[in-house]
Amino acid sequence: MMLMMAHIGADIAGKYLFNTPVIATLEVVSWYYMVAVVFLPVAYIQIHGRHLQVELFTRQLSPRKLAFLEGMVAMLGCIYVGILFYLTLEQAIEQTAKGEVQDATYFDLPVWPTRWLLPAGMGTMTLVLVLQAVRHLIFAFTGRGKSPIAPALAAGAGSPEPPSA
Repeated sequence: MMLMMAHIGADIAGKYLFNTPVIATLEVVSWYYMVAVVFLPVAYIQIHGRHLQVELFTRQLSPRKLAFLEGMVAMLGCIYVGILFYLTLEQAIEQTAKGEVQDATYFDLPVWPTRWLLPAGMGTMTLVLVLQAVRHLIFAFTGRGKSPIAPALAAGAGSPEPPSA
């Protein structure tokens, strides 16, 4: 994100101070930085429980019942994100073989490498969901170990505490 901001800042400074913008800023931001910013952190966000959750009907469940529900949701998520991983991997392989490029006015910008960021993010997310499903279901069925959702329950309303500033 910081690199993207520096690149855009250099482009703006170059345009207004020297009347010479950085070539292909829009293409590089669109095809490289934005793809990385959106798809690489999805597993990290899942690990820290920061995806959106609606707990209207689940906040009164016992920890074991909630762990069972979370485990089942994680299993469904594994299937969904696993399919996304497979489909994006197919596209990455195909576009790599073609040597996909984007016209950047003065030259062709190779964009096939960014196609690999999607399966990297989705594959990692699938692995995280598998591990979370196993952890939740073990607690739900056996009651052994620490509740995987204990931090959420301790926070009050059923959602993790916001990060401290």
